Amino acid sequence: MTIQAPAKINRFLYVLDRMPNGYHNILTMFEKVALFDQLDVQAQESNRADIAITCPSWLPSGPENLVYKAAELFMKASGRKLDVKISLVKRIPAGGGLGGGSSDAATTLNALNEITGFPLGKPELHALAAKLGADVPFFLEDFTCALGKGTGTELEEITSAAPNWYVLVLPDFGVSTRWAYENFKLTRKIDITIFDRRRLLSGNIWQNDLEEAVCARYPELLGIKRSLVRSGAEVSLMSGSGSTVFGVFQDKKRAERGAAVVTAETGLNCLVTRTLEP
Repeated sequence: MTIQAPAKINRFLYVLDRMPNGYHNILTMFEKVALFDQLDVQAQESNRADIAITCPSWLPSGPENLVYKAAELFMKASGRKLDVKISLVKRIPAGGGLGGGSSDAATTLNALNEITGFPLGKPELHALAAKLGADVPFFLEDFTCALGKGTGTELEEITSAAPNWYVLVLPDFGVSTRWAYENFKLTRKIDITIFDRRRLLSGNIWQNDLEEAVCARYPELLGIKRSLVRSGAEVSLMSGSGSTVFGVFQDKKRAERGAAVVTAETGLNCLVTRTLEP
């Protein structure tokens, strides 16, 4: 079974407070975009559980890999002993705030569930996904956009957000999600839009509370944001905990022109993509 695992951006990301367990309570809008990893997933009943991951050399192929962890969790939860072989082609940058690892893990859960005749229901899959990471449950779903609450695992589909074209600018470094949250300074929220449900569901809010901390450590991201605006982007924003910065464009031609300008100015790799079609 060969499956495409999409990337995501965050149109907005508000960090509301820190919970007693150390995690942060957030409010975010996830949006899938047409940039994909590819997984070939094979599994058959076996006398003993075995997982073999083929992936790029810069990724671990053992228990540290989220795809491996997803397969392991699935077998434990379903009670199945499987010989699992997964080949992973990576196109989504790691550490870029685009959710590639989370998407791969969710795709693995869905694929193994389908291959084995759907032994687990959606609530059980979501429970496994939440153990793997806060973004993973979003990628289990078919919908393109969702409001994420709590740590991001409480989801509500958004159907009213207009699609966009994007230029993704990919710095040659990643940012640790854990580092970004640990260095974020929590302040009292005064922006009433976070309580304006109609505005939230419209998808017309562009805000990332993690930008200040991450850009202070990596000031080159501010230069990328300025370059995107000069290139014609309506908005430029960091996705998730970074390091990817994206620009919002009205159509493909404007996005392609913008990407050429940013590449000329920064020398960085740029990808033109769009909101994933449902």
